[in-house]
Amino acid sequence: MAIFDLMKNKLKNAIAISLLPQVIMVKWLGSYPEWIERNYSEGIYPFLSKAYRALLGWVPFSVGDFIYAILAFLALSYVIKARKTIFKTPRQFIRNLGMVLAVAYFTFNFCWGLNYYRQPIAQKFELSKTHTADELNHFVLALIAKTNTLQYTITKDTATAVKIPYSKEEIFSKTLVGYKKIGHQIPFLSYERSSLKKSIFSTPLTYMGYGGYINPFTNEAQVNARLPELRFPVVCAHEIGHQLGYAAENETNFIGYLVTASNDD
Repeated sequence: MAIFDLMKNKLKNAIAISLLPQVIMVKWLGSYPEWIERNYSEGIYPFLSKAYRALLGWVPFSVGDFIYAILAFLALSYVIKARKTIFKTPRQFIRNLGMVLAVAYFTFNFCWGLNYYRQPIAQKFELSKTHTADELNHFVLALIAKTNTLQYTITKDTATAVKIPYSKEEIFSKTLVGYKKIGHQIPFLSYERSSLKKSIFSTPLTYMGYGGYINPFTNEAQVNARLPELRFPVVCAHEIGHQLGYAAENETNFIGYLVTASNDD
């Protein structure tokens, strides 16, 4: 029994200590975006993502949110029950905490996180890296003009707000239709086996100012259900962009805009 306990402690120590080498390894791999793009973002990750979406996409609620809630409850219960032991043996508590962080860090990066270090999406679109202030001004003014024209076309009045006539579930469906269309035009934005859901934590997300998030451990696209319908479509498309392996917010903002603006509706 003593030998077993010794081996168990050594294993726990090794897992906890592995956190630092993991961080170094990830940062080192991050300096080779071409390798990440080829071997992870376009290699391992698409299979992982599709597998998770096939496994959990049909579940009507957010499995990831439910797991987060259980883990938070268990962690709080542990701290309350073991508070005296924590103060008596702080090194053991720190070791156990390091072990949990090491496992979570590895899982996060393997399941999704390495996408932070892939090549910029601008290279796929062959976009120029710089634009002048005049070009930006022209583009923004064109968007304003188009928005005003569409608003008047829909409402027949310059001061009336546009009301979205769809439920959030219908917007989910229309977002998927938009991805199906754009997938024919831009193959690397093809999206199958959807896993797009309302977040259980929509109210906290609202207070924190978040429209949604990707759960890296279950690959579910979570959308804040309390968002106004006007913003909901772009956020849905944005979160699916994360599912497709694009981590940078500016890139998924672009994907969200591109998919929604090109929708037939």
